[in-house]
Amino acid sequence: MKRWQRAVTAAVVGAVISGFGLPASAGPAHDPSRQELESVLADLIAWLPGGWDSYPQVHFERRHRMPAEGEHEHWHHIFERIDAPQIGEVVFYGQINPGGRDAPMMHRSQILYKVWIDEQRGVVVVNGQGPADPDKYVDLHERPELWKEVRMRDPAKINCDFIWRRDGEQIVGVLDGKTAAGRTQGPGTCTYMVNNTDVRFIADAEWVLSPEVFWDYDINEMAGHQFIGRKDKTHIKMYRARGYDCRVRDAGGERLWQAYDRGAKLAVQTAAGERQLMLLRAPMPDTAGRGMHDKLRLLLQKPGEDAPLYQTESEPRAASIALEHEGVSVQCSLAPALPRMHKAAASAAR
Repeated sequence: MKRWQRAVTAAVVGAVISGFGLPASAGPAHDPSRQELESVLADLIAWLPGGWDSYPQVHFERRHRMPAEGEHEHWHHIFERIDAPQIGEVVFYGQINPGGRDAPMMHRSQILYKVWIDEQRGVVVVNGQGPADPDKYVDLHERPELWKEVRMRDPAKINCDFIWRRDGEQIVGVLDGKTAAGRTQGPGTCTYMVNNTDVRFIADAEWVLSPEVFWDYDINEMAGHQFIGRKDKTHIKMYRARGYDCRVRDAGGERLWQAYDRGAKLAVQTAAGERQLMLLRAPMPDTAGRGMHDKLRLLLQKPGEDAPLYQTESEPRAASIALEHEGVSVQCSLAPALPRMHKAAASAAR
């Protein structure tokens, strides 16, 4: 190619890449109708409530591929739509229990979410903030007697909107500053000065939601220091959980195990010693290590180990699954709901 031809080609390619003067962050425009926004809201209402658990992601990482930064956190993230007209027409409550549904709640993880349609901006808006007097409202999703009294801590101080749109067959939420000053770090971020100081807070978040899978990416930085989220900026991937009622018989006798299918565990006794049961529905590689295959599994393990000594498999939406090994007998049937978390005695002690 001649020199002048190379120069012209380079100029044309450069113009295309730069978007003829458009900002480098320019992306597609969105112009949804009111009806399309109502559809996004309807899907958020239908899909978000329930228990979401990231143990399938953790289990895969421990057994097959560990990320360079280490395994993702194990979160059991709960959402429930609550009747709280003092906050808004559509309100959700959420909390995180790290380590599973039976583990203690993460401090300051309780959030109240107010949701509405902003037709002018073409988005569904979610504003989230912790409740006033949070200790009183642990496991609020199971305590409807408290729904009409709970309030956000200080809604006037919410600096960021969480804006939702449709993306193919899923819906996606990203952050957006409430003012132009809060949008200086680019799409999907929100920034503000902390309590009228010179300390800058930056939040970068994306939630991707479908009926069965919930991807959560949250990064928080303050004064240039990242204190929430992973350095590799990857999502925690959570899966919708379902409840199972299991009849268990081992060397210690027979009992009922109220389990869920995203990594619930139970200690059992065999003639060979202590073992652990796990009920897990998760996409995993087949025995040849090729592809990912979603199955419901009952695993008998050594305590503290993820690899099974013995396991049985069924289809992912199976209504029942069973296991017989080392004198342990388990029969699990799909339950109408997840096991309860709230205990009346524990509530009275607060």
